[in-house]
Formats: sequence, structure tokens, C-alpha cells
Amino acid sequence: MAETKEIGEKAVKFGKTQDVSLKTIEKAPKDTQQKYHAISSKGESLKIVEADVLSSSTKDDIKTQLPKAIVVKKNLKKDVEILYASFKKFKETHSNAEEIKEFKMACDKVILAAQKSHTEIKEKVYTIYDKKK
Repeated sequence: MAETKEIGEKAVKFGKTQDVSLKTIEKAPKDTQQKYHAISSKGESLKIVEADVLSSSTKDDIKTQLPKAIVVKKNLKKDVEILYASFKKFKETHSNAEEIKEFKMACDKVILAAQKSHTEIKEKVYTIYDKKK
């Protein structure tokens, strides 16, 4: 999800982040805000199941914890695709380039946090199963 999007004179990639405030989110349409918050809450859920997976020490523990992480991650992936489509529509209809950039950064922040959790889970599974990346 690291597609380049032109905003103003700078190229910005969807999937890269900087810190932004929640006031930025409020500038987006209500529907887009709801999609952002859905991803944010699922990202938090992924962090919770990540902690469960990372606390696993055996293959049986992983087999118990991993299905929850897989379900959350798949749902999150669908929501990211929906949010990206919403972001593109917001970008086309919104006139303030700075607000567009800030909203994109807010989206990227939650996406990258979820990607980090996914990577941590994957590394734990590889460690437990002695697989090479």
C-alpha cells in the first residue's frame, strides 16, 4: 500500500507516516472519519492479539493464539483498502492540500502500526517453528 500520490508539489506515499492530531481527522467527511476510526480500533485489537501471540512459547500456544490474529489482520486489510478508496475521494473533493496531506499521514500512522504488529507476529511464528525468513 505504498502508492505514490501527488499532493501539491510533493509526492507523498500512502503507507508512510508522521505524527498528526485528531483534529486533522475531523476535517474529513464523516464517512471517511468512520473508516479511519474502524481501522484504528482494529489496529488496537491487533496489538492485543499480538501480545497474546508474543507471549506464546510453544507451538501449541501459537496454534491457540494465531487464529485470532489472522482474523483481525484479514479484516484490517479489507478496511485499509476501503479507507484508501475513501482517501482518494477525499483528496479529489477537498481543496486544502495541507489538510489532505495531514489526513493521509494520520491514516498512514495507524496502517504502519498494524504492519509493525503483523511483522512482530510473523517473526514470533518463524521463531517458534524455526523457519527462516
